[in-house]
Amino acid sequence: MVLPGGLKNVLEKAGIKLGETLKGKRLTSCLVVEAADNYRVVIALPELDPAFNTKQILLVFLRDGKPLDEKDGPYRIVIPDEKRMARWVRQVTKLKIVDVP
Repeated sequence: MVLPGGLKNVLEKAGIKLGETLKGKRLTSCLVVEAADNYRVVIALPELDPAFNTKQILLVFLRDGKPLDEKDGPYRIVIPDEKRMARWVRQVTKLKIVDVP
């Protein structure tokens, strides 16, 4: 199962504004996703904003109605339209917004 509204809603609940406020210098902000094994990926904020594109970036916590197992959970990032699964992160432990200088 995917969190309602996906990763975008999680960020908005944390105070990260998307939509009309995502312009100028804020376009250089990125989401860093960190995993339990120290694997990290970067997702540019415009990739998360439906005003910029239709890409889905999902934060998953259930599979077949049950919590993800230890190998994948407690959370997993899934980006269905990407050709490579390199940014699919399992065992997500931290989401952090950083500004690229």
